[in-house]
Amino acid sequence: MWGSKKRRIAELQDRVEQLVYERDAALRAVETERTARSIAVRQFCQSEADKVRLTGRVRHLAELLENRGEQGNAENQRLKTRLENMRAAVRKYRKEMDGQARLIRNQNGLLDQFYGLDTPAIAAGEQWQQRRHDRLPGVKL
Repeated sequence: MWGSKKRRIAELQDRVEQLVYERDAALRAVETERTARSIAVRQFCQSEADKVRLTGRVRHLAELLENRGEQGNAENQRLKTRLENMRAAVRKYRKEMDGQARLIRNQNGLLDQFYGLDTPAIAAGEQWQQRRHDRLPGVKL
């Protein structure tokens, strides 16, 4: 009889320890849930505040863009006109430069002809340094 009471007391103590463990686990779960909920609420409030702030910023930037668009069209037109004027000037200067280059080539040709630099003898002696008899071996000129 005593043995059965000791066994019953041991079973009840085991059951109490199990219930205490389950209670502690439940309390930890509740605390974790509260912490997670408070973090979620804080993040939601922060995102809501960010949304309000960014909505105002977007509205302000849209107004600036609208105002800038009206001013920007006139500025863009002025810049397009300047760019076209610059392109026309570049075309004019290139045309003049090409004419000057042709003139210089023609004058160089006339000078070569006048001094006799376009004769076959001059052309044949163009690489005279490679054919020199007193040239040192291994020296590139």
